[in-house]
Amino acid sequence: QPVTTPLGAMSMVGRQRSMQHLALRRLLSSQPASQQSMSMREIVLTRRRAAGVAIHDAHQRRRQQERKSFGATTFELLLGGGLAVGAYAYAASNSLDAPGLLAPRPKHGRPLPPRVQLIVHGSAGGGSTAGGVSVYGRRWARVDVKCAMCRRSLLRRGEPCFLHSEPGEAGQGQEVLLCAQHYATAHCQNCALCAVRFEPAGELPLLLPTGEAFCQSCTTRPCYSCARPIGRADAAARPLCGTCRASAVVSERAALELLRELKGWFLDIGLDFGRWEPGQLRLVSSVASAHLEGLTHRSSLGRGGAGPARTVPAIDLLHGLPRHHAAQVLAHEMAHAWLWLQHFPEPLDKKTEEGVCELFAYLWLLCEEAAQEAAAPAGADALTPSRRQLLQRIRVMELRGDHAYGDGFREALAASERHGLALTLASVRTTGRLPGVARPRPGGW
Repeated sequence: QPVTTPLGAMSMVGRQRSMQHLALRRLLSSQPASQQSMSMREIVLTRRRAAGVAIHDAHQRRRQQERKSFGATTFELLLGGGLAVGAYAYAASNSLDAPGLLAPRPKHGRPLPPRVQLIVHGSAGGGSTAGGVSVYGRRWARVDVKCAMCRRSLLRRGEPCFLHSEPGEAGQGQEVLLCAQHYATAHCQNCALCAVRFEPAGELPLLLPTGEAFCQSCTTRPCYSCARPIGRADAAARPLCGTCRASAVVSERAALELLRELKGWFLDIGLDFGRWEPGQLRLVSSVASAHLEGLTHRSSLGRGGAGPARTVPAIDLLHGLPRHHAAQVLAHEMAHAWLWLQHFPEPLDKKTEEGVCELFAYLWLLCEEAAQEAAAPAGADALTPSRRQLLQRIRVMELRGDHAYGDGFREALAASERHGLALTLASVRTTGRLPGVARPRPGGW
């Protein structure tokens, strides 16, 4: 067994050191000549400096490329910003606000009916309203509101009057007013339902401006819309005659088409709704109040320092109304929406607001009635059944006794006839009152 000697241990240590020196020489031989005489710390620092220079050069090359493409980048930024601003403005005008009040623009080049022009432009437009009274949508001198047969005045309270067409020159009919007795003699010899003949000296039948008369036995449940007796049992909450049922608005799609048609008509008289439409147009079986047939829901959304943004989330319309009736109600509710979107004072006096909205419904009826009169064939009776129904609606609005919807409407009509529609709306917006109406005095001394 050999014994390890100190000399052998020293030789082993020497061999290890020689191997380390060999590895060091190989490492130095692989370095560039400039680094072979450097220490390890200097080599590491040199490599770090080289890496930093490479990174700096890469940054310089990237900046040069950005400078070359700066024009295209700026154009893209401006274009994107412009598109974003335009999209925001489009969304804001579409959902929050309406453009406002414009000059009246006739539809398809046709002027507005003379009566409507007088109301829209006021007495400054060339008409005169002093001492007149509105009967069936026409302005009559008070001395002319009398029966054309017996010459009796028809201005007495509760005295019914009816419109009658008489043959005139060149086949043109002349429209005159008749009392109930002479209207029944001229138009109503038989009951419209049972055809029983009326006795000349008997009791007056139920007369309607549509040219129909009904005996007492047939005056059962009337039609909800036109008040024409139905003559049969009807369990519906709002019974309709056959004529009204034929044009009933029973789908939200039909109601939306009617609303878009009314937007065009509003533009004709000077009110621009732009792209606005309510969030929802709902057909409901009943409205919040029993006597209402439509309701406009209003809301305010906060938007910082610019003040609350007003919206109309929904409009409710009674289901099953005939087309003319539904359009009359919808015109009234759209006027509510326009006043709200245009930031009219809130709260606005109910009599003033309802009167102004009823004025727009009245103007729509006048335009529709004038269009049917113009469409009547020459030589025929211009008072067609459909036109008579419109005249009946007009007369009901003129005689309505409600404080807000009746008195308010007549005050708004008189103000627009004197000052014009634009000045009337401007006065309501700035003062909350119709032009010429004094501010109510506070109570007490």
